[in-house]
Amino acid sequence: MSTFEEQASAVFDVLETKADVLVSDRATGNELYKVERIPHHGKMIFHRAGDQSSEPLAVFQHHPIVPDTITFAGGKSMHLSHWMIVQVTALAATFEEKGQKYTWMKYDNGPFTLLAESNQKRIASFEGKRHVQTPSEGSSKAALPHIIMLPEAEEIKDAVVISALILEHDKHWTRNNDESIFIYNIL
Repeated sequence: MSTFEEQASAVFDVLETKADVLVSDRATGNELYKVERIPHHGKMIFHRAGDQSSEPLAVFQHHPIVPDTITFAGGKSMHLSHWMIVQVTALAATFEEKGQKYTWMKYDNGPFTLLAESNQKRIASFEGKRHVQTPSEGSSKAALPHIIMLPEAEEIKDAVVISALILEHDKHWTRNNDESIFIYNIL
């Protein structure tokens, strides 16, 4: 367990099924979010688990020709870039929530790291599915994607989950042939 994980107030596991993404609290096992994926429409619909209202928390829509859109509960549809600005050359994605700016950064092979712009402090991380070596068995196994949040990120938990899953599932950071260079697939 890393020092960052030891400081965490929450660790969320991300489990993908054929049609959905389920986000649950690692400590309790309680499901916190359900994300409905409609791949042939390029859509992700975010719900809080157990929320009986018909209005989703957010709806992300990938469009192949025009800009992607996002609609938050009670709001109007907007271009994703009005909420989250992606800087391809810096491998960063910045969003504003509750009057503060936050930036997801990707460093080499590490997880996405969320920094609070006000103090440049790391407040969350997101690590996608990866293979972990098991020395005793001499093989590897898949580790679940997970989100680690410090107490400072709790206030914007919804935005952390939504932005991380949009970056991971619909805007993959992938490697090209050079081990040290990442490229952003879809703008």
